[in-house]
Order: sequence, then structure tokens, then C-alpha cells
Amino acid sequence: MSPQTIGLIWAMAFVVLEAAQFVFFGGTFQRMDSFLFGFLVLGLTTALFVGLAVIRTPDQVRIALSKPMLLLKVNIIAALGWVAYLGSVQLIEPAVAYTIGSGVMPLTAVALHYLGWPEGDALRNRLEVLGNLVIGLAILGLIAITLFNLSGFVRGGPIAAFLGVTLAIADGILFTFLLVYCQRMDKAGVGPSAVFGMRFMFYVLTAGVLAASQLNPAPVPPPGELIWIVALGFALIVPPLYALQRAVALISTLTLGAITATGPFVIFCLQIFEGRVAQSGLTLIGLSVFFAGAVLAAAGAARAQVSAE
Repeated sequence: MSPQTIGLIWAMAFVVLEAAQFVFFGGTFQRMDSFLFGFLVLGLTTALFVGLAVIRTPDQVRIALSKPMLLLKVNIIAALGWVAYLGSVQLIEPAVAYTIGSGVMPLTAVALHYLGWPEGDALRNRLEVLGNLVIGLAILGLIAITLFNLSGFVRGGPIAAFLGVTLAIADGILFTFLLVYCQRMDKAGVGPSAVFGMRFMFYVLTAGVLAASQLNPAPVPPPGELIWIVALGFALIVPPLYALQRAVALISTLTLGAITATGPFVIFCLQIFEGRVAQSGLTLIGLSVFFAGAVLAAAGAARAQVSAE
């Protein structure tokens, strides 16, 4: 089997696993406190990755701790991002939440460039410009579909729809900033595994306090079911990131971008299988427009990369 084929398999695995994560989380939070879930699942993730970092790369842990302000920024942004992410998939259709958050990320990166941030990205050709414009139109369309209750699911009325859309937008913006500060940690000498574990510490603490205060009152599942939910949640957080890391090393950016752009469709299909979310033709149209924009933007990025070489 060729490296390209293996890369395609890893990329498809990432898309399927991440899609399953959105659908599973959206359904789970209809019957369980999202803060309790986050405390247990990300607490387990933090303990595992920080423990491994202390044993395998203690120098990286010391470097991270020697930069408390940078580490604090990473933790605060990660905490806010997870609150936004978990809240959005709880309130609106998972496929819509995913698409809005994903689409906001490249637009935020472009905005950071024009604001003078070195980590921002400029649009390098007309194809990239067109692709990002189409992505922006898709986001606006999906927002309108959700606000007018034409999507497959909203947990409540117009206020819930507005809050869900706002949280999805915030998720995309915050995750972009998280990538920026994680890049700065990497440049300082802290590897991906150490950063991945240490960036959740503040969220775990906050989620534990909020779960204990019952800010979002919800019944606690029986112990057997709770263990299963936590185990499955952990399995849907870590493996997708590993699959993406493997795919990046084996296939081109254009190919990876085109495959990951199918994520909303995979979520849409899984929603049908799950049966909780109603099917919405308008949502599917919005996802199709997003897919077209994402492929155009990826093609523009690949062309710019080739020209630079």
C-alpha cells in the first residue's frame, strides 16, 4: 500500500471520528451535564498526557511552567473554547455547529493578518479569495437557517438558536487563537503532546467547580452508563488528533483540505442514523456551499504553495 493511500485512510479516519464526536456529544448533552462530562473526560485526558510528559519529556514541562503567562493564556482560551464548543453542539444541529466553527477559523486567520499578527494568513490569490467568500456566504446562510428554525434541531426557541450560533462562532475564533498560542509554545520548545495535556488544566478545574455547583442541572447517569460515556468520549477526542497528525505527514494540503471539507456531510449522515435530529434540506444546501468554498480555498492554498516553491 502506497504512502498516499495510507494518508487518505488516516484523513478519512479523522473525518469520521471527528464527525462521530460531534454527533455523540450533541446527543449526550441532552441527558447529561456537559460540565460533568468535560471534567471527567478532559480530566482523564489531562492526567494521561501530563503524566506521560512528566515521565518522557520533563524538560518540556519545565519550559512550559517557566512561561506562566503564555501557559495561562493557552489554558484560558482552551477553557472558553471548550465551553463554546460543548454549548453549541448542545443547542443547535451538530452539522451546523461544526460548519460554522470550521468556517470561522480561516476567516479569523485572515483577520489576524490584517490586524498585524505574525501568525495570521494573507489571501494569496483569487482562488483563495473566492473560496473564503463562499465559505462566508455558507456561514451566513446556515446562521439564517438556524435562527429562523429551518435547520434540523434547535434546543429551544429563538434565544437558544441565537446562543448556539454565537457559541459556534466563538468556538471558531477561540480555537484559532488557541492554535496561535500553541504555536508559540511549540517555538519555545514544548512539544505537541505536552501542550495538548497542559492546555486543559484550567478547564478541568472550572468544569469541576461548575459541575459541583449544578449550574446546568441534569441527572447523573448510572455508574455503568457514566463509565461507558466517559470511555467513549475519551476515545472520540484523542484518536482523531492522532489520525490528523499521521495524515498531514503523508498527503498534500489540497487533498487533506478536500477530505476534511466533507466532515459536515459525514455529520449530517450520522445525524440521520442517530435519529435525534430532523433532516433539513436547507441545512444540506448550506453544507454543500461550504464544501465548494472549502475546496476552492484549499486549491488556492495549494497553488500558492507551489508558486512559492
